[in-house]
Amino acid sequence: MQSVKNKIISRIYGHGRGWCFSQIDFSDLAVRSTVDTVLGRVEADGIIRRVLRGLFDYPIYSDLLKSYLSPDMREVAFALARKFGWKLVPEGSTALHILGLDTQVPARLQYYSNGPDRRYEIGESTLDFFHQKTKHTMINNYFAATVVQALLTLGPNAITDEHRKQIASIKNRREFKRLLRETKQVTGWVQDEILRIAELSEPME
Repeated sequence: MQSVKNKIISRIYGHGRGWCFSQIDFSDLAVRSTVDTVLGRVEADGIIRRVLRGLFDYPIYSDLLKSYLSPDMREVAFALARKFGWKLVPEGSTALHILGLDTQVPARLQYYSNGPDRRYEIGESTLDFFHQKTKHTMINNYFAATVVQALLTLGPNAITDEHRKQIASIKNRREFKRLLRETKQVTGWVQDEILRIAELSEPME
């Protein structure tokens, strides 16, 4: 048991503060009952914090506030997706925030998934999942799906060169060319915009 505990703590430390996880993230280390027992002990030791039933995080401590920060809701979303085997695509306003196109933090993070409709409330934050399967939400690459959702939210007549430059700054040209291959089925004008963004991105050195 001690060996398993050490391995679990080592993995938690390896991901760094802010990481959110469930027992599924340690399924290669021990059987579920053992992992659950160890996580309970690590929580009792004050190393991790329970966020939801079966979900924990390695909290970030603020020296300024002299307290732990609230859980990172994006990390919570990813942890839930791994736990339940969901595929996630950020909803429009969430996608805009992720890409830096909207600096205002959304009142709630919203995702499309192949799982059921779900809502989680953690402190003052809300996390929504909506079941939706369309050609725009079934893209395998998470970044590509995020870009597509952001462009769809802005609309063809509101996308500016500043928007394109901001998205282009996130990945290099080779990665954007890959995005073009992975988004062949999206609406035509969205594909055209991704091509324009790819041309603005930095080439590989």
